[in-house]
Amino acid sequence: MASNSTTSGVGKTILVTGGSGFVAAEVLTAFLSRGYNVRTTVRNDASADKIKKSHSKYINQLSFAIVKDIQIPGGHDEAVKGVDGVIHTASPFLLQVEDNERDLLLPAIKGTTEVLASVQKNAPNVKRVVITSSFASVVDIPKGTRSGYVYNEKDWNPCPYEVAANKDSPGAVSYCASKAFAEKAAYDYVKEHKPQFEITTLCPPMVYGPSGSVVTSLDNLNTSAADIYRLINGSCKEVPETSFYGWVDVRDLGDIHARAFESPKAAGQRYVTASSGYTYQQICDIIRKDFPEKRHLVPEGTPNAPYPDVYKIDNSKVKKELGVEFKTLETSIHDMVAQFIEIEKATGKA
Repeated sequence: MASNSTTSGVGKTILVTGGSGFVAAEVLTAFLSRGYNVRTTVRNDASADKIKKSHSKYINQLSFAIVKDIQIPGGHDEAVKGVDGVIHTASPFLLQVEDNERDLLLPAIKGTTEVLASVQKNAPNVKRVVITSSFASVVDIPKGTRSGYVYNEKDWNPCPYEVAANKDSPGAVSYCASKAFAEKAAYDYVKEHKPQFEITTLCPPMVYGPSGSVVTSLDNLNTSAADIYRLINGSCKEVPETSFYGWVDVRDLGDIHARAFESPKAAGQRYVTASSGYTYQQICDIIRKDFPEKRHLVPEGTPNAPYPDVYKIDNSKVKKELGVEFKTLETSIHDMVAQFIEIEKATGKA
């Protein structure tokens, strides 16, 4: 993480879209700790107030722009004025929708291309836009666990648009496809419109680790936090099936956004930002070992079961080109659960 507070960003302003998100909280910290001024888009004043609380020590470097809908043409025109770089993290994360095209595909694609159009038109100083994509845009879901296969940046989710848009396709299939179409649309935009900036895309798998936002309730956690909290609150009786065999710590991911923005090497590059593979069994083992007071609530499964024969994810490019060192699963899960326990105590749930 960038807590060594270099001052590389002094005097520069970065726009981070979707500032109230789980990943965005750490993106904000990575840039603020490097000395940048950060403007971030939020949907309303309540979201801005939460960010002011969680990032209170950087309050003088923070400002806000209200953007109610990321796919409206010109919706970011004002937000991008005067900035030196853009980090686009905002994108819908929904799996249960009524209309796959309307609710998933178009918001993801237009949300990305409209931001790029606003930057090209109104932010002449911007030379780099970093876009948070997803391992969902890399993985070939119908091929399953692909024993022996190694995913890297050359892989793209091959789901055809017609399949993703079909109302009978599962939401998860369409969501994963939406990430690929949005990411491809960004590269196509640069090729077609030849803007003054270059883009870098980041493809994280499951994102874990403690929240950088102020969490006052355990009832409405973000998707990643809820995924782990269910393992310690007694609601999950069996070890869940693992669906994506890759993860990254949210603090590392925040730092990678800043590195991708600052590195000349990252221009036009795509990075798979995975720490390693994992299983829910490994996570349950870590929690049961580190937090004996929670053992009776955590599914036991088959402790220390051998790692399954599934695909691997090659993270050598991001490590080599951006100098990233990833946190371990043990560190990430330990810090996450310790935070849950603190919140339980503070809210009287312990």
